[in-house]
Amino acid sequence: MQSRYFTTLLQFVLQDERYNTEMSTAKREFEQMAGPIFATDRGYDARINSFHNWYILDRTLRFNAKTPLTYFLEYNANSLSPSELGEYRALQENTHSVFQLSRLTRFHTHLVDLISGARFKVEGVEDTGTLDRGALFNARLFCHGGKYYLSNYFIMHPAEVTRQVRKRAKRLRKEQADPKQFLFRLLLYQSRWEQYKQMDVEAIYRLAE
Repeated sequence: MQSRYFTTLLQFVLQDERYNTEMSTAKREFEQMAGPIFATDRGYDARINSFHNWYILDRTLRFNAKTPLTYFLEYNANSLSPSELGEYRALQENTHSVFQLSRLTRFHTHLVDLISGARFKVEGVEDTGTLDRGALFNARLFCHGGKYYLSNYFIMHPAEVTRQVRKRAKRLRKEQADPKQFLFRLLLYQSRWEQYKQMDVEAIYRLAE
């Protein structure tokens, strides 16, 4: 189940020029780090949504040095109810990581954050019900009212690199290092894996370097 607050915010940003004027430039920046996004790709929806999440939540706008989310909160501070404002502010505290599916129950998806080691019980199985136990993917989690919700994308990685990814994530956790570069590398490698299926997957996911 996805965060309805992020879904609403995404539509707002896509339609309002105050927030989306830098989107084309930002997309080029994102592709330099995460690989190209082609409309013909099988995973296009997931990759473009991954970009939208980064653009809204992480990237600062050049004209005011604020993320679109921060700008939205300031601009709408007086028009939103206190409860709505709190839920939109909660989007700032999202968990961006590479997750592994530990199990599914009737109403929940249980995930392990490989970078922090934390475990999460996520609302719903609509987007994860077809995944195998142990599935590995980049995503974000949002917390509303003490409950966790998945982002509108997850970038799936091949099972063959699970051991490598877990090892690298554990190293980052031990070093308390910023995981952003690692997460972008995973996106880049996944993009190459989708394009070059004939290649050895471990030759693409060069996580030891």
